[in-house]
Amino acid sequence: MSNNWITEAGAVTIISKNSHHLVSPSHVQTLVNRGKIGMRSFDAGTKLLKRSDVESTRVAVGTGNNHRRD
Repeated sequence: MSNNWITEAGAVTIISKNSHHLVSPSHVQTLVNRGKIGMRSFDAGTKLLKRSDVESTRVAVGTGNNHRRD
C-alpha cells in the first residue's frame, strides 16, 4: 500500500491530533461525503483516504465529536 493513502482509523487519529480534540469516525465520513477528503474504494470493501487531505484537515472544537444531538 502506498503512503499516500490511509485507513479511516488512521484519519481519525491524525485529524483528532491536528484539531486538538477527539473527532468521530462518522464525522470523518461526513467530510469524505462532502468532498473534503479524497477516497478510494476497492472490490473487497476496503476504503482508503487521501493522506494529504487528511493531514490538512482541521475540525473546530464543538464539531465532529457527536456531542450535538438534533
